[in-house]
Amino acid sequence: MSIKKSDFCPTVTPHKSPELGPGASRLGQDEIDEILRVLVSGSLSRDYGPDRQDTVLRFEARFAHRMQVEHALGVTSGTAALRVALVAGGVGPGDEVIVPSCTHVSTAGAAVLLGAVPVFAEIDESLNLDPSLLEQVITSRTKAIVPVHVSGVPCQMDRILEVARARKLLVVEDCAQSCGASYLGKPIGTWADLGAFSLQFGKVITAGEGGVVTTNNPNLYERAIRFHDQGAFRTHSRRLSTAPTLEPFVGDNLRMSELTGAIALAQLRKLDEIITRLRSLHGAFVEATSGLPGIRHRPCNDLDGHLGLHWSIVFDDRETASHVREQLRQLGLTTRLPYGGRPVYSQAQIRERATATESSNPWTRTGVERRYEPGLCPRSEDLLQRVVILMRANPRLDASDVQRVADALRAVALGGR
Repeated sequence: MSIKKSDFCPTVTPHKSPELGPGASRLGQDEIDEILRVLVSGSLSRDYGPDRQDTVLRFEARFAHRMQVEHALGVTSGTAALRVALVAGGVGPGDEVIVPSCTHVSTAGAAVLLGAVPVFAEIDESLNLDPSLLEQVITSRTKAIVPVHVSGVPCQMDRILEVARARKLLVVEDCAQSCGASYLGKPIGTWADLGAFSLQFGKVITAGEGGVVTTNNPNLYERAIRFHDQGAFRTHSRRLSTAPTLEPFVGDNLRMSELTGAIALAQLRKLDEIITRLRSLHGAFVEATSGLPGIRHRPCNDLDGHLGLHWSIVFDDRETASHVREQLRQLGLTTRLPYGGRPVYSQAQIRERATATESSNPWTRTGVERRYEPGLCPRSEDLLQRVVILMRANPRLDASDVQRVADALRAVALGGR
């Protein structure tokens, strides 16, 4: 029986909803074609099948080329990418891993799952790790720093690396929310020892789920491969310019499937178009709202490298931020605070230091007292109440959306003047 696309593939209708991530808003026929090619081949695994398409392998090669890095490894999720990267870098039980107070719980959770203890650091108005305060949380147990490029804004990687290199610490960039961003002309995910990207549904490009680990270090790359594939190194479906050099060790199964790779491959071709559109929309928003009294845009660290994912305003105090949000709500504009206005250590599983089993709990096993209570990162707790997100952008927004948000903000800022 022959299979035709028309048999089971309706036309994909583009969606404008800002609730969709940028990549999800661009799903279309390209993704359908790539998926069908894998389905018809009957080879859903990158390693097995009657007619292997090497879809994940091709995605990895093109991702590495796009990000200007030697090695890219497809895995099952952004969280898996963080775990693989940390394991590749040697993080394990008893180590401390510095993460910013403003991030998804998975950044801290990835460390906990390896038996390491997360240590939270202050952020600045960009919502990223504040390099000037990094030294304050480094201890003799610190093994790694995980700067997070939050919602399209790159971290100040040069300053972070200066601190890390002086202390000989591993650095893993959490690039989950910012695929395609750059800092000082260099793509994120290539500054540090390793990078971890996400292809989850809300991300810049998406495969529903999925992740990528990047590195320029062949030894770290081989360790990453072995950990994500039960300790194996399958030379026929992995990229390495030289023969494997490490002995096998027990790993996990975090391999990306060919179906995930198919969608990711199609989405990667759209990345530059998505970025161009997001930056254009953000630039129009900034132009339309600059000069308004009391309005200060969230710093982006590198004007040429950020993505413009969120249209955000920083206020001088919580009361003003809350008042403006209420006024905007009355004008029909829904706003939100980053992560609900709460640091990641306020989430129950981190606050209570809870793990699936007591034997796997790094806090009790290390004997190091770590309390995650209000006041731990006071500057971050304050900032998360003062940064207001007006719009989460995707490429299908247009000039009318910019105008709508700008008009509402202008009405509030000018107060009828």
